[in-house]
Amino acid sequence: MTPNRPQTKNSSSFEYFLYVAIILETGLAAFVYKTIFRDPELVRLNIYFGIFYVGFLAWAIAQLNKLHRRRKAAESDPMPEMADPAPESPKTRSALGLTTGQLVIVIVVFVSAVATFSWALRLLR
Repeated sequence: MTPNRPQTKNSSSFEYFLYVAIILETGLAAFVYKTIFRDPELVRLNIYFGIFYVGFLAWAIAQLNKLHRRRKAAESDPMPEMADPAPESPKTRSALGLTTGQLVIVIVVFVSAVATFSWALRLLR
């Protein structure tokens, strides 16, 4: 067993936690926005919830970026006994450092999320 194994498991569980937390917080933000902010007395809290939401998203995305960079660095510098005799060809990168397939996936997920939350908010009216 390699010594990196437990750390990888912990980072994977933290990564999944961050993904779930982002989804749950976005759903909670939509719920809070549509239900609680209908009360005129609570409208003044709108800016505080917005700041919290954006702050949490920034923190979660920074943590995910850090995890992905560590994983990529660990994969590019394997231990000598685990080295692959035939190195892989470098992948071409397009906009924002993503491959074309990754960029398409990001766009599809973003459009799907906007459509889903728009539909859900319309149902809450």
